[in-house]
Amino acid sequence: MSQLYVRQHFFSLGGHFDVTDANGNTRYTVVGSFFKFPKEFQLLDPSGNEVAKVIHQPFHFLDTFDVDMKGRTIATIRKKITFLRSQYEIDSGAVDVQGSWWGFNFTVTAQGQEVAQIHEDAFSFGHAYELDISNEDYEGLVIALVLAIDYVKAQDSAGASSSST
Repeated sequence: MSQLYVRQHFFSLGGHFDVTDANGNTRYTVVGSFFKFPKEFQLLDPSGNEVAKVIHQPFHFLDTFDVDMKGRTIATIRKKITFLRSQYEIDSGAVDVQGSWWGFNFTVTAQGQEVAQIHEDAFSFGHAYELDISNEDYEGLVIALVLAIDYVKAQDSAGASSSST
């Protein structure tokens, strides 16, 4: 079992930050594209090898984000048509996400077994998430899902604030 922390900083240019363990050691690095189209985030292991990639798919009618691992799409997050509050669905054959993923309090299961619990730290500056991963085979995928969901929420918040002005 591993306990990881994703702490993003509001002012990190291009989205560069680390995923650390309970002792503060860097386990992964996240590098976001700054001027690249489409927007993407790479999850790198300590050796600099790509573990996963989150890609915003810009030419869809509704916001769509893919999570790629080893050259193939593992999960897709799509915005659903709603009139009040934005809603998204996660389509993944590898895992199921249950709970309030919009509120960052959810569980990830694979083949009926819990592989991770994710909680948001509401008292930190920036975005901070605690990931309790019980099956380390899913570590990269769980982190990539957290990155994708966080980016979806950020895009949705930016869209809501710009459309309300």
